[in-house]
Amino acid sequence: MNTSVTAKGFTRYKTNNTMPGKMRIQQTIIALFVTSLFLLLPQHKGVLASSTFKLQKGNTLIYGHNLNEGDIGVPGLVFINKRGMFKTGRTWSEIITRGRVNPSSHSWISRYGSVTFNNFGKDFPDGGMNEAGLFIWEANEEADYPKNDSLPKLNQMNWMQYILDNYSTTEEAIRSASEFEIDGWSWHFFVGDAEGNTAAIAFINGGVVVHSGDEMPVPALFNAPYDRELELLKYFRGFGGEYQPDETDPNVPRFVRTAVMIDNYQKEDDPIDYGFYMLKTLRVFDDPEWSILFDAENRMVYFRTRMNPERKTLVMDEIDFSNNEPAQVMNIATAFSGNILSMFVPYSKSIMQDFIRFELLPILPTDFITYGDLSPKAFTERIVNHTDSYTDSTNHFFKGTWESIRTGEENELHFLIEFEVEGNAVKAVILLDGSDEHYKVDNLRMFGNQFCFTFQTKSGKILEVKGTIRDDEMRVNVLGIEDSYGDYTLKRTP
Repeated sequence: MNTSVTAKGFTRYKTNNTMPGKMRIQQTIIALFVTSLFLLLPQHKGVLASSTFKLQKGNTLIYGHNLNEGDIGVPGLVFINKRGMFKTGRTWSEIITRGRVNPSSHSWISRYGSVTFNNFGKDFPDGGMNEAGLFIWEANEEADYPKNDSLPKLNQMNWMQYILDNYSTTEEAIRSASEFEIDGWSWHFFVGDAEGNTAAIAFINGGVVVHSGDEMPVPALFNAPYDRELELLKYFRGFGGEYQPDETDPNVPRFVRTAVMIDNYQKEDDPIDYGFYMLKTLRVFDDPEWSILFDAENRMVYFRTRMNPERKTLVMDEIDFSNNEPAQVMNIATAFSGNILSMFVPYSKSIMQDFIRFELLPILPTDFITYGDLSPKAFTERIVNHTDSYTDSTNHFFKGTWESIRTGEENELHFLIEFEVEGNAVKAVILLDGSDEHYKVDNLRMFGNQFCFTFQTKSGKILEVKGTIRDDEMRVNVLGIEDSYGDYTLKRTP
């Protein structure tokens, strides 16, 4: 019997297809018993089975996800989200209730572009990865989101988009879980970054529960609490138990089978083919509605659907994530194979409206739509129009030209910062005293009334500007690579 030893010291046994028939039957019976324990965990109605994992060895770093929804033909849209976009968050309660209960007022400007797969439309992802290599996906599981009126509010999908818009590391995403009051239905979340750091983020008993680093020995997440998955893992050989973990046996918990398949991956295996093999092996009852791989090392996206099993690809380095053009969108059901970049079209409300009316509403339970005393038409309008906050000029508190106040101090900088808004795209430039050059602002990020950006001077010097806006006054700190250029107060010019 072949064995392999992981870096953490686990000895995991590869599947042995020559095992005597009687022994295989005994192992299956035992696995059924263990699985019965697994099935006693709180589950949502229907299948609602998601599988998410990381496969990392050598130069391979892949994040994979399956969506199983009980063979109902889950519709979806694939979005190319742009950087430098002004957004205002929404809570789920304000979208679905007639009186817009518990609204959000949190706004931000996206620093990163991303590719996301969405059930409910723009900025409401099921999961995705940004251009910095940060990945996040959800899985159905009981959740008790913390309540804190002092924190900004976002629904759980909007929060995922906020993370992709603003962060590049798993550590930042973990911190964000405690910085918002989140609402919506019950999910927990898998996060991974370009370095392979992963975390399982859950909301249990009104608190944030995180597994990462050594507390996440198997980089995978399904539809049970991570602690419970670890308990079941201990029953299997190689993890402290005696039961044979056959990766192809659907009676063995997906968490256990994933641990085995990750260990069995060899450097000579094609990582994408192996990733899709893992997704196929982790199916629940039927072929997954969606099977998606993000290759974080090579910045590639691969996916297929049950309705259109042809493999589709997207090269992230070919995507223009700048805000010179609006977000792009493609229906996930598009019958096409190969590179799909040419199939994307500019996002519009009419696309979203048709998607909800003809694809999403027919599969949603009636009480899901009418729970907040809204008609299907009103529900559709709320989903379609929730991104319209950028059309309200009162939200553009940052717009205009800001000039630094001269104090006469030695070596002080004198400069102007200009913010412009075109649709929901935010453009910014900085002008230095004595220069006719407009320096384009890079890495612009705004969250609430705080912002940060960089720019590069003619001499190649990179400067970072961090600031806060209150009414018609802006306070900023200008930093170089190693030097500080001081704190400044700017006033909005007439």
